[in-house]
Amino acid sequence: MDIIHILPSCNQIDFTTVPQQHQKITGIFSNVVDTITKSVLLTTTIHSMSYESQRYFGNFIKKNDLPVPFAYYMWNNQTNFVEYKINFNLLSEIMCLTSGQYILQVGSESTIGMGKTSMLQFMFPDKRSEALNTDGNSTLRNGCIDVLFSPDGAGQKSESYVIFDAHGTMNIFNEDIITSIQTYCSLQILYVTEKDLNGVFLNSMMNYSECIKTKPTIVVIFDSNYDDKRIGAEHIINAFQSQYHHWKNVRWTTAPPSQLWYQRDHNKKNKDLTRSQQLLKSFKELRESINAEVQKYIKCTSIFSIQSYYLSVKISTNSSAPVHYHFEIEDRLKQLFGGLNEKTENLRIATPVSYLDSAIKQCEKESSNNWDAPQKEIQTRKENLIQERSKIVTINRHTGFFVDLLTKCSYTELLITEKFLEKWRSQFESTLLEQLSKAKIEASKLNSQMKQIEEHLSTEKIEIQQELCNVKNEFDQQHKLANEINQKLMNIDLTIGLFCDEIMALYDLSPHMFNSPSLMQDIAKAFVNLMQKGFAIHILRGRPLRCHSRLIEESIKFLSPTTQEPPLVLTVIGEQSSAKSSLMNTTFGCNFRVSAGRCTIGMYMSVIRWKSKTIVIFDTEGLLSLEEAGSIFDNQMITMAVLSSHLVLINHKGEVSSNLKDLIGMSFYAKLNIDSPIKPKLLFVLRDQADLSSKETFFRQLTKLKDQLQNDSKFLKSSIDDELDINIENVYLLPNAFSHDTDAISNIPRRWRNQTFPQEIIKLRQIIFDNITSTTKPQRFHQSNRISCIEPQSSTIDAAYIDMTQLYTKISSNWEAIDRLGPRLLECKTLYELSILKELQTIANDIIKTTNTTVFQHGESLIERLLLEFSRDGCINKELDGINSKFNHLLTGTIMQAVNQAQMDFNNKTERSCYLTETKLKVSRYLEPAIHSAQHLLKETFETRIIDLSKKAQVNDAQQQLLESVQIEFDQHKSLETKDLKDRLETKFQSMIEQHRKNLQSSSKTESDITQNILNFYTSYLSCKGREANHGSIYKLLYSINDEEAFKTHFKRIESCLSSFSGQATQQISHKVDSFWKLFIPCVSGPSNRYNDSVWEKLKDDLKWFTDNTKINKSKETFRQIWGNVLPEFRENLLTSIQATQSLSSNPTTVQHLFQYIENAMNSPCITRKNYIEKHVFCSDLAVIGLDTIIVEAIAKEKSDYELNLQNSTNEIKECKDNLYKQCMAMKDSIELGRTLAETIGKQIIEEIGHLLQRRIDKDIREDIIKSQFINHEAIQKQAYEESISQANGENILKYIYDMNRYFIELSLKEIKITLHTVTHHHTLNFQHLIIKAINTANKCVQENTYKDTLELRDGIRNAILDIPELKSAQSLERELYSMFALNNVIRMTITDKKLFKQGFENICTYYKDVEKTINDLTINIKTEAFNSCKQSIASRLGCQARCPGCGTKCSKIEPHHKEDVEVWQNPCEKCSPNECTCTHPKPRYIETHESTYHLASAFHGWRYHKLHTPYLELCYQRWTTIGVSVRKQQSPNYLQNEKSNETEDEYEVVFPKAKYYNERYPAWYNNLKKQSTEGNACNESIPPPDQRRAWMVVRHAIIKRRNGAMIDNKEYDDKLYPLNVETLPADFEPVWKDENFE
Repeated sequence: MDIIHILPSCNQIDFTTVPQQHQKITGIFSNVVDTITKSVLLTTTIHSMSYESQRYFGNFIKKNDLPVPFAYYMWNNQTNFVEYKINFNLLSEIMCLTSGQYILQVGSESTIGMGKTSMLQFMFPDKRSEALNTDGNSTLRNGCIDVLFSPDGAGQKSESYVIFDAHGTMNIFNEDIITSIQTYCSLQILYVTEKDLNGVFLNSMMNYSECIKTKPTIVVIFDSNYDDKRIGAEHIINAFQSQYHHWKNVRWTTAPPSQLWYQRDHNKKNKDLTRSQQLLKSFKELRESINAEVQKYIKCTSIFSIQSYYLSVKISTNSSAPVHYHFEIEDRLKQLFGGLNEKTENLRIATPVSYLDSAIKQCEKESSNNWDAPQKEIQTRKENLIQERSKIVTINRHTGFFVDLLTKCSYTELLITEKFLEKWRSQFESTLLEQLSKAKIEASKLNSQMKQIEEHLSTEKIEIQQELCNVKNEFDQQHKLANEINQKLMNIDLTIGLFCDEIMALYDLSPHMFNSPSLMQDIAKAFVNLMQKGFAIHILRGRPLRCHSRLIEESIKFLSPTTQEPPLVLTVIGEQSSAKSSLMNTTFGCNFRVSAGRCTIGMYMSVIRWKSKTIVIFDTEGLLSLEEAGSIFDNQMITMAVLSSHLVLINHKGEVSSNLKDLIGMSFYAKLNIDSPIKPKLLFVLRDQADLSSKETFFRQLTKLKDQLQNDSKFLKSSIDDELDINIENVYLLPNAFSHDTDAISNIPRRWRNQTFPQEIIKLRQIIFDNITSTTKPQRFHQSNRISCIEPQSSTIDAAYIDMTQLYTKISSNWEAIDRLGPRLLECKTLYELSILKELQTIANDIIKTTNTTVFQHGESLIERLLLEFSRDGCINKELDGINSKFNHLLTGTIMQAVNQAQMDFNNKTERSCYLTETKLKVSRYLEPAIHSAQHLLKETFETRIIDLSKKAQVNDAQQQLLESVQIEFDQHKSLETKDLKDRLETKFQSMIEQHRKNLQSSSKTESDITQNILNFYTSYLSCKGREANHGSIYKLLYSINDEEAFKTHFKRIESCLSSFSGQATQQISHKVDSFWKLFIPCVSGPSNRYNDSVWEKLKDDLKWFTDNTKINKSKETFRQIWGNVLPEFRENLLTSIQATQSLSSNPTTVQHLFQYIENAMNSPCITRKNYIEKHVFCSDLAVIGLDTIIVEAIAKEKSDYELNLQNSTNEIKECKDNLYKQCMAMKDSIELGRTLAETIGKQIIEEIGHLLQRRIDKDIREDIIKSQFINHEAIQKQAYEESISQANGENILKYIYDMNRYFIELSLKEIKITLHTVTHHHTLNFQHLIIKAINTANKCVQENTYKDTLELRDGIRNAILDIPELKSAQSLERELYSMFALNNVIRMTITDKKLFKQGFENICTYYKDVEKTINDLTINIKTEAFNSCKQSIASRLGCQARCPGCGTKCSKIEPHHKEDVEVWQNPCEKCSPNECTCTHPKPRYIETHESTYHLASAFHGWRYHKLHTPYLELCYQRWTTIGVSVRKQQSPNYLQNEKSNETEDEYEVVFPKAKYYNERYPAWYNNLKKQSTEGNACNESIPPPDQRRAWMVVRHAIIKRRNGAMIDNKEYDDKLYPLNVETLPADFEPVWKDENFE
């Protein structure tokens, strides 16, 4: 209640109840209480404030439509005398820059008490009597001046005004100020009575200066005969006019004095009504008649003009002509903005960095959200924008002006700027807003029309389908029009906040543009000062929205904390134009921007202090707007609120709607996937309620909404109560802030602030404070990853944010997660749609898998057929483009047929009515891209194989060309000199080599192609897996990276973090590495913990993995675990997979394994304490690091292959050249010619037989690997366990634990070596015999036949060799593709002396002498190639890469996994008897599951006992139903020993039993662990099996050291259970691997 309404009750005080010492002062107060008016309260309040507060208070008085005291009397305690105060301070902000009329109202002494102020309501009908200062003794108010303003929002159609209302008359106190006001006013209203005909008042007022004589003036004559119709007003008006006829700009009228209004009369009501209507009419006519003259008069634009003139009057007796002052800053503003209008590109001109940043971000969004669409146009546009931004090297003049404004100018100048920009916008805004309103209204009508048509669509589909289509087109046009108008509105929306955003963007782009660090500190301080004055900081800004800003980070540091308590966050959300910002402004005194439509863009932050609390208020952009219709924006905005806030205030007009239910539901789903340590309360504030007592109705509505949410979210297997605090009574009803009525006298609609609204606001404020200080954390945030036998303990509530800096870091991280993951997490509008979507995605994925299998089979067949066809035609090397074109054409046909069939299958399987058309379309659009991914892989396979054949064809072609050129030279110049022949041959050779190098280079993949291929693999797999992943999965934490530039930007951030540190570290790296790991290795190779601490100190803030600084040491220990264990293991696994893949850029297997390695890393003990690390940041960084590793290795391999191919082919061509030269030199000597051909043909025979054997060995080994009983996942797991754990082999145990994949390969190679030796021995055993036989066959062919020339001889030898029985087994396809025994390097020469030739050719038998050495060399090469091929084959069969989260053992299931039903955990029923529960149970989850036969004691994987840090030596399935998992509630898990004293029991609780823990967090392993708990080894015990106990004793020192202090050994072991006499490995022991070579 207003204090003015409480004061009268003070007269009812019972003085007998007042303590005696207070009775005197209470009595004095009681005596004067009747004289206290609103004006007295205001003036006394003003003088209890500082000058700065007074300026703000002036705004507050104006907003509440009260008169602002300008000149008044105030008691001076020092002089004990009443002083006359003129307070310009109150008006300095309100009137620093104005555009309306200044009006002065003053009367003669005879008009005192006549009711001058009361006349304002008739002269200005928008002023209500309640807004006028008419209370109190007229004598005491004599000389006071109030300032009245036209109501806010009066509209741009009516001109604003400022009235200086002088009470009483002009006297010695106010004469100077009144004359100063009079000098600058556009209109003066003077009040007189008949007495003034003979007085001096009018003359003194009008004759002050020549300027005033011509000023538009209204003289109001109080006429005591006003009601007497017999005496007209003309009589007294004429009397004044005749006396003052020389005043041309004066209008005269009469008015009734106050006595007529107060006199008693039996017909008073009617007389008052008649009198009022007459006054309204006469004043309206008077204003209209004088308006033209008023408009001609130059307006005063600032109160400072009056102040300046007043001060000059005070010190001078001569009054100078008025000067219309303007400020220097106005001139600068006109220069900056004078040339801008609604058609110029204002944002691009004035705020270029923000504009370009938004445009670039928009390109990235388009590329990310449409990754399967052509990217060239988007990429080109983005590159052009980046290039344009790179040209910005200085601060432009607009931004420079605002930097100066913030750092060098006064706050008043800033307000002048704000008002100037507001005036500039108003030139264009009204027209655009009117157009926007029309477009929205039309769109709303069309939307309703569409819904009406859709209701009849099923029965009259053919008749109204076209009508629906037409209406949709019209709606789309209106939607497009609304967006275009909004773009125009944004283009003119130049505000101080926008330029603050530009300064932030410029600082992020290039800090060096700002002259010095001190300048940035000044700007940061200015930001904080603005916020403390009410200006909000723009946290989420731009389009698309972005959050992080280094300048905001700096600014927050200057927020002086008034309390040590952590900040609390309140976020207000609601529909567009629901007055969210106004509510916050009214409730907390904020200054959020308000206007019609979408005035809040993104999210603004303001900070208030309440008692000992710091409360951060976020004001968000309006929801459910036409501009963002159909987008995920609303879901993103409300998700940001629930992730970041302690209290979410949902501001809504009317009843609780289903739209709110859908938005809340989707935010709940997102919150399950993005970690947030807050369980926010939801407070529903329902606005504009007529009946505030009808809360029960709304309680029922909220109950229904909550029930619907619970029902819709059942498929998520989580209760909404676990994440959101929705109390059905947390509803508050607010009336409208304004009352509306039609004035009974003037018949004019009036709008005014009522008294009910502020009273309810006070209550609401207290409710907000009560709610925000009592939030809790979600149940799942009470979990870590430590098992303990302790009982569950009580919980305590810790703050989500420790200070403002950490709060900003966290909300930036939240928005980064929402922005990246939003398109996949929030694409549905409702939870029901989400559940249907997931069901449809399951159907689609099954179809995709089946279809892709068929596509691959057809594709492989097509590849073989085409290669053979073109090989026969000899076109492999000549028509690569044609071959590719034909293959692509045929493959596209196959793909399109498969897509159509998949679409038909999908439609047939989704005919149920529950599958909404819109949702089906959303899922079906993924069918084609997923199937096209198979097309991409087949293209890569075809390209790889055709390139290999092309390379061979190129070499053959080069040799053939060389041969033909030599043949021509030989045929034309048989007598050519040796030197000439050699020179010509060398020239031709060099030409062929250069051409061959170019051909090889053109067929090699570029670094950009390789990068893009790998990113496509990543995005495709993520898209496929992400659609079927459950909440909490890594696929919900990762984001698509299809754009190479975005990938490089992300990696550059990580790389720059490390490079800044590694520059200080040693650069001596033991082996060749690259990219991230080149920087990483020095950072983990330090000698001590102190060194590791320095890594932490340098990287903790840069990497953004940790945002909660509550317990720094514990964060540091988690970091050390990640740095020392998780990342190295991640690297080793990834490199193993890379080495096993032949073509990284065309084979997606390594990228698919990367996802599993990321999941394994995220399941590491130090990370599954999920409350403490920013999981989405770390997970994304792991993905980028892994992708970079794959890309770097792929590029290096491509380069190595190119150089090797070039070297080999060059050698082959050179050998051909040398052979041809030798033949030419021997052409005149038949015996020498025979020897030369014998050498040439003998070498080719040996090489061809070697290649043939290599292919046969590879084929046989691959077949034997598939057949082998050892080379399968289950068998090798058994062997690995037996040769390590069971045999207590310490080295093998560490291999088993450290890198299980590599150990499996080592064992597999060990097992296959026998086969490998047998196969190679079998094929090489007859190697010598086969070579001798082939050489003898060639010699026999020559000796027994008489050939005319060398070509006839060559063909005879080839046919004879191919008829050898051992070589006939080669398949015809193989013989054709590889041109076996072609013997091409032979020039056609006539054999002149056949006898001598045969004698020379017998020299081929000399190869018998060196054949053993040759065979040994070839055998070594063959075995090396066979070993590498074998290793790759084994690595490709390593199976699933998943690791048990409890013990780290590898999944033993063969890929692909089959899905299984996994039960959903339910606590024991409290209603039914045990094992006889009849309650409804939730349906099981149908997911891909993992299993392992050999689970280990959890200590091997780093688990330790709660509080003790000693090894937890139990299997993960032991005591399955009788022990719980001790889970941490806080974001600060139990790490270092030196912080044990800080731990309390309240930081933990127990999830009981252990089965529930695994069911809820690791359902994929639940079935296996549950089965093992009843059937597994030692399932009924609480200690590991004997072999594992012995194995632990062997390797415990090495494992404990590897945990970097996070685990400590038991002081003693029970010698009855743990053997103490085993040989224990030293702590620094490292295993030696045996997987590098054949032996």
